[in-house]
Amino acid sequence: MAGFKVRLGDGSEIGPMDLSALRTWLSQGLIDGDSPVMRPGSRKWVPLSSIAELKGVLGAQPRAKAKAKKKRQEEEELGPEPADEEASTADLVRVKVVGGLLLAAAAGFGCLAWRPSAAISAFDGAPWLQLALGALALGLLLLPGWPYVRNIVRLVLILAAFALFPLAGILFAQGERGAALLALGSAWLIVSGLAALLPRRLGWAGLLIAALPVAAGGYGVYRFGRAQASEAELSIQEWTTGERRFTDDALGLTLDAPEGWMLLKPGNPVVKAPKDARVTLALTRHGGGAYLVTEPAPRAVATPDQYLDRLQQQRRAAQPGYETRQRVNAVVGSLTGRQLEAAWSDGATRMREVVVAGLDGWMGFALVGWMPEATASRPNGLDDLVRGFAARGLLAVRLKTAVDAAVAAVPHLSVPAAEQLMSQSEARVLDPDQAFRRSLSALAQNIGSLSAAEKAELTRLTTATYSGVAWKERTRLADYVERVRKGQATPASEDKEMAALLKDAESRLSAEGRLKLQGFYEKAILAKN
Repeated sequence: MAGFKVRLGDGSEIGPMDLSALRTWLSQGLIDGDSPVMRPGSRKWVPLSSIAELKGVLGAQPRAKAKAKKKRQEEEELGPEPADEEASTADLVRVKVVGGLLLAAAAGFGCLAWRPSAAISAFDGAPWLQLALGALALGLLLLPGWPYVRNIVRLVLILAAFALFPLAGILFAQGERGAALLALGSAWLIVSGLAALLPRRLGWAGLLIAALPVAAGGYGVYRFGRAQASEAELSIQEWTTGERRFTDDALGLTLDAPEGWMLLKPGNPVVKAPKDARVTLALTRHGGGAYLVTEPAPRAVATPDQYLDRLQQQRRAAQPGYETRQRVNAVVGSLTGRQLEAAWSDGATRMREVVVAGLDGWMGFALVGWMPEATASRPNGLDDLVRGFAARGLLAVRLKTAVDAAVAAVPHLSVPAAEQLMSQSEARVLDPDQAFRRSLSALAQNIGSLSAAEKAELTRLTTATYSGVAWKERTRLADYVERVRKGQATPASEDKEMAALLKDAESRLSAEGRLKLQGFYEKAILAKN
């Protein structure tokens, strides 16, 4: 009987077929008793098991199905074919090798984070520690061989490869050529090659094509990215102290040199510095130099700006074409100083210079540093050098204590007048009775700095002051003042006695009168050369 139609599992219909064809399909397992069948001349689909002519064949079908099921179970127990198993093992090993290479890269970045000077100067300031942590995380993620993780790592590597292009543009804009760009290109080869090693199916040809850039990139990074000692660095070795910190506990000064800067021994021919410089420094990889000086502030130098004026004159004499730019305030530890920006030329190289000056009591200190303008603003450059310079202000505390004592013991002295008197002395610190004596001498010598009206008001205030003193003491005080004005010597005991006597008398003046008296003395004292 012909004309049977059969509907397969995918919805397709086969026929017309005869009973012989149906039996063959049943015996081969292509259809079973549940397969829909349409009899000849019928429009209704019925299970094949309802066809009486096929009962004998259907009875043998369960045995065939059981045999096929058993065969599938055996295949599952035996696992995949040897070729597939070998491919899976090789794939896992390849992924773990990439993870190992990323861990090696993390170790390399970690070494550079600890010693950045091992890389060429073009990469100063690179985030080595962050790169080390990133490579470490990617490597650890790959070691277990999880399929979905490899895709994530591959995507990260592809993004990293693209990120190297704008970095190359930055280096090019900074004037970097040659080794810097070749080292960056080698890094791109490594990252791209590692990403190419991570696809799940990779034949031997693909493996070779991906491994070659990794190997070539590794050689390029080592060849072009590793800093090699220059002739200048080799010649300077005998002059280095091996330290990066200078400390003067007596003055409370510290200088922590940034990475790459070297403290040099006294008398070195490397850095041009004054003979009395406390310490000299060099940054040979960028052609930088610096020195630190401390000295008693010259007489009449009472502010950081005045001391910076003196240093500026010295630097202009030492460097032809010295060009000053701007001055700003500078925080030097616990003190406030002044910072000068300047520039000069060393042959064809334009140099940027920074001078930071300050006063700690009666001592002046200054840090002078210079570098090529192209590299001065990089990490570990002049800005970092200045940030490593600090003063604790030990002498400033002593000076303030002395000034406060003088102002309290001598009512006609203001704080600026007392500071100026002490800056004009050899010791830079005066006892109150000595400050009192010097104030009388300064007023006598610089009375001409007052106007006629000011002189008249000073005479009135002096008369009012003396009127409150007993006649006998008034005579002694006038005699003492006259001897001081003439520059004659007076015993310390008399200075102390007269200071106390005049303090008592001036304290009786009104607040307005004392302020005027302070103003006259301050004007005369500040006018002293």
